[in-house]
Amino acid sequence: MFSEFINNIYSKVANISFDTLLWIIWGAFAAIFVATLFLSLCMPKVKSASKTPFFNLVNAFAALTFGAFITEEGLPQSVLAAVIFWCIGYLLYGLLCLIGKGKKQAAVQSQVAISSLPVATPPVKQPAMRAEVPAAKSTVRLEHAISVTDRLLQKNLGKGDRQELEKLKNTLAVLQMKGALTPSESDILNENFNALLKLMAKYNV
Repeated sequence: MFSEFINNIYSKVANISFDTLLWIIWGAFAAIFVATLFLSLCMPKVKSASKTPFFNLVNAFAALTFGAFITEEGLPQSVLAAVIFWCIGYLLYGLLCLIGKGKKQAAVQSQVAISSLPVATPPVKQPAMRAEVPAAKSTVRLEHAISVTDRLLQKNLGKGDRQELEKLKNTLAVLQMKGALTPSESDILNENFNALLKLMAKYNV
């Protein structure tokens, strides 16, 4: 029964001309590559995903190329054709990996930018009343944080994240108008910075 199934497949393939068979195999591979490239350029999730499945397809289509050539040509020609196809496929695989690597490098640069955001150190507890945060220092930090919230609001945020960010921006605006901050207001400012850092990391800003 299995041998009959194989014979039926072989008879159908044998009815296809050699050139047509190659066009089908290579055309299918080209279509898969173009689709993968398009999705990698348009969708960040696909861009950063592993390209190992595509490399497995390169191996599979190299085997199909060998099989197609062996029906018409000798073994040396078939091996050469499969090797050439595999080399081309590997170069295309490398191109997709390079595109994904660019995305990862951008993410690393974003993390560096996040780490450079000024964060106030916790106030030291003292028996006497703690000093207020200087107005100039708090104003610089608040202006930077508010500019980051504006960039985040331009992103395609989830409903909950957008509401949280708008609330956070309003709080920062109120603190900015106060000028010098009291110790308790500095604690509120630090909490808002921490929330802002999480949103920056989530949306790669």
